[in-house]
Amino acid sequence: MKTTLILFGVWIPSALCVVLNFKPEIPSTPDLQALRTATTVTLTKPICVFADGDVVDVFGVQTNAKPIPNEIGSSRVSTYQQTNGGKTGPYRAASFDIPTCTSAPFVVSTVPAQIREAINQYLFRVGNDAQCLSQISNLPENCNAPLNAHAQYRFKYAVRNISTNTFINETLWSDSITLLQAPEPTVIDTWPGKRTGGMVVITTILVILLSLLLCVFVALLIYLLCLKEGSPVVEQQPIPRSYLSHHQNLGFSEGTYADPAKAVSQQPPEPEHYQSIEASLAPV
Repeated sequence: MKTTLILFGVWIPSALCVVLNFKPEIPSTPDLQALRTATTVTLTKPICVFADGDVVDVFGVQTNAKPIPNEIGSSRVSTYQQTNGGKTGPYRAASFDIPTCTSAPFVVSTVPAQIREAINQYLFRVGNDAQCLSQISNLPENCNAPLNAHAQYRFKYAVRNISTNTFINETLWSDSITLLQAPEPTVIDTWPGKRTGGMVVITTILVILLSLLLCVFVALLIYLLCLKEGSPVVEQQPIPRSYLSHHQNLGFSEGTYADPAKAVSQQPPEPEHYQSIEASLAPV
């Protein structure tokens, strides 16, 4: 009888968990970008899918994990660290409240506040929390850590009753989703001129140095112009000039530098001098 009750108790939660015909998928809207990156995947929330329950759990698993259970059911829930990011089995990445059932389609608005509100209502991003991996003590139950690059993932939604901590309904596993792969530096297209990554780095450094040199030259030129405008102007005084005449005053030079003896001898005697004066003064 005890064995029957134990089996019955284990079977009831599994029987109550119903798998619904719904698959999580990436929204097919051209208005949104980066829905799939190297470490994250944006999924549509289960709008009008779950009628009962309190919270929706998001499970993820790598496609190459063996085996992948079809149902979460009453199985033990593993964490990101325990499954090595979904390599060995499903892990619970995150939880959110059951979205409001609405018939309005998802429309990207031009108002930033409305865009954020619409995304939170209709979409959920897996791999958007890098802080949970840095917590050594008190590891969180849910860890929405970045997904492993170069891997393929599948996702599932399961609605849970918080009071009994049992799953009521869950969806199917999504189709395999491949993450984007960043190109390796060695395979970057080097056209034109067959430029390698090292040449690109050297060219970038030279362009930066040339720009700095040009800025220094412009600053020095501005400084010199300001210094020239601020210095006082010194007026130049005219330089006196002396001119030598090419004509000599013969009478002055002869009278000045003549021999005194000759000058005295050339003067007429005093009586003759007076006679000449009287003759000039006599009436005609």
